[in-house]
Amino acid sequence: MIVTVTSYKGGVGKTTTSIHLAAYLQRLAPTLLVDGDGIRSATKWSQRGTGQGLPFKVIPAAQMAKHLRGYEHVVIDTEGNPSDEDFRELAEGCDLMVIPAEPETVATDGLIHTLEKLQALKVERYKVLLTKVPPPPRTEGKQLREMLIAEGFPLFAPEIPRLAAFEKAAAGGVPVYDIKDERAARAWDAYEAVGKEITNG
Repeated sequence: MIVTVTSYKGGVGKTTTSIHLAAYLQRLAPTLLVDGDGIRSATKWSQRGTGQGLPFKVIPAAQMAKHLRGYEHVVIDTEGNPSDEDFRELAEGCDLMVIPAEPETVATDGLIHTLEKLQALKVERYKVLLTKVPPPPRTEGKQLREMLIAEGFPLFAPEIPRLAAFEKAAAGGVPVYDIKDERAARAWDAYEAVGKEITNG
């Protein structure tokens, strides 16, 4: 399975999502993470810390062709704001596009742009994932979910909460389940639920 994580808006949890979906898929079968981001966010994540690191291989996009053999799953962390041509090729070359969406006004503008491109290109194999969702009593996540449902966009049932545990995981160079934080289990459970929805259809 090839899963592409992309958005025209940066800072919405694209690399965090790529890392944790790859961590989930690695538990099922050998998984490769392809870092197509110009600033190499996933590669830098993998190089931090002195502990176990990430449980899967991370390679730059330019090396993808020679590394694909032997991997059951591939997760592609794309560059923010791709060109229309790159976006089309990404859509055509994967089994599912995951579109992270932060429920915040500026990020929502980027989401709408992404969804408009998907519609224009007649892409069907994608789902929106709500990320960095603030806790109650704030309602931005609920409002964005309701808006997307009303517009008929495909949406993951689980959502990713806004938690400092993810920042600690990035700083430590590990998945969130490998850090000491009282909310780490909740953070991992959210991505595990997304992974199950992907693999179970």
